[in-house]
Amino acid sequence: MSNVKNSMIEQVAHVFAIDKTTVWIDTLRVATCDSCTCGQRLLNQSKNTARSRIELPVPQDMILNVGDEVVLGIPQKAFIKASLLTFAMTLLTLLASASIARWVGFSEPLTVVAALLGLGLGLLLLRWFSQTEAVLSSSQWQPMILRQQSMDQGQKLHFTSE
Repeated sequence: MSNVKNSMIEQVAHVFAIDKTTVWIDTLRVATCDSCTCGQRLLNQSKNTARSRIELPVPQDMILNVGDEVVLGIPQKAFIKASLLTFAMTLLTLLASASIARWVGFSEPLTVVAALLGLGLGLLLLRWFSQTEAVLSSSQWQPMILRQQSMDQGQKLHFTSE
């Protein structure tokens, strides 16, 4: 049975630049589906979002050079927490404000306005929470360099259990 505690989401990235304490990594974003009309596809088409640049501390146990490929990892548990927080907080504030508006007896247009205000409140709460010291100082949200990647293996996003 796999150990969920050590499950990581991994992605191959390229070393873009290095100094004594910092390494800058370029990652290729996984392409979105071209057959749907979802917002993510439209967002990716509207601007050049092919690469993301990440700044990380230089790992003590690796010798990296510009152009090397590395495998980045983020704990699967942290990824799930962040996803739930992002979607659940905004959805719950939207639903709560709409429910309260209906309970108070607001008309349907005012209930829709209250729901949108609740959505905005959820987004503000999410922004505030993401900027708190506890979140910013926590290493669980930061990707880490797991290992160097050989050049013959392709770029992909995959899940592992270690």
